Amino acid sequence: MDTRQLEYFVTVAQERSFTQAAARLNAVQSTVSAGVAALEKDLRYAVLTRSTRRVELTPQGAELLPIAERILADERKIRSIGGDQGETLRGRIRIGTLTSLEWLDLPGRLGAFHRQHPDVKLSLAQRPRGSSDIARDLRAGRLDVGLVGFDAAELADLAPIVLQDTPFVAMLPPTHPLATETTISLAALARDGFVDVPTGFGNRTMVDRYLAAQGVRRSVLVEVPDLTTVPDYVRAGLGVAVVPRPSGEARGVVIRGLAEPLRWQLCLVSSPKARDNEAVRQLLRVLGRRELKAG
Repeated sequence: MDTRQLEYFVTVAQERSFTQAAARLNAVQSTVSAGVAALEKDLRYAVLTRSTRRVELTPQGAELLPIAERILADERKIRSIGGDQGETLRGRIRIGTLTSLEWLDLPGRLGAFHRQHPDVKLSLAQRPRGSSDIARDLRAGRLDVGLVGFDAAELADLAPIVLQDTPFVAMLPPTHPLATETTISLAALARDGFVDVPTGFGNRTMVDRYLAAQGVRRSVLVEVPDLTTVPDYVRAGLGVAVVPRPSGEARGVVIRGLAEPLRWQLCLVSSPKARDNEAVRQLLRVLGRRELKAG
């Protein structure tokens, strides 16, 4: 038995799929399958049951999973010892990210980190339900670092660093009856159909929660996977939108302030299971900087 076999097992158990586990590990599926089979041979009991549709844990596998996760976490601790004394950092950091973050210059920041620590592999992934899925996977240890669009107050266990705090605004077609108003209430907008991102995305969740608390209902007619494309659909007359204030120009639409004090935060967060990893700590320092120096 070796820790690589345990990593294969843990990843398959978390993903419930050999295909998805191999993609997450940047490995060939047959290698992952062979690694799990070798682990089962060493242990002399099955840890997974395979079917054409899904992979499930056996009772023994369910008992082994938290132990294997602790072993892998301890291995990361061992490898990180002395990392703050100038030693070469190694390993892999799994990062959950979002779309529409051009202002953050994530490639530039990761490039700066890579120049400092070239032996650390970086694995970036998006999730179907955006911030909700990223926060869930961080808490489960399936991701190490993430960018999450929720209030810092509800991310206390993930040690949030607020990177952006911006108000929500109304986005309307120029011909909309409310386009001449200075500020617009959510209740007035709720009479229209909306363009928004899917359920689970941070900004969608914030608006849904606020409306529910006020007893206001709305209808989302069009869901788009990328926040930067919302203006295109609003401009086409498919609905109105309530979104965080765009960092750039949104041509062909009217942007107005909201009467309600609704704000959106983007937080840099980390998994409690990965925070003792020196490479993760160094990456958080780079991503959390207000200004990124060239180099």
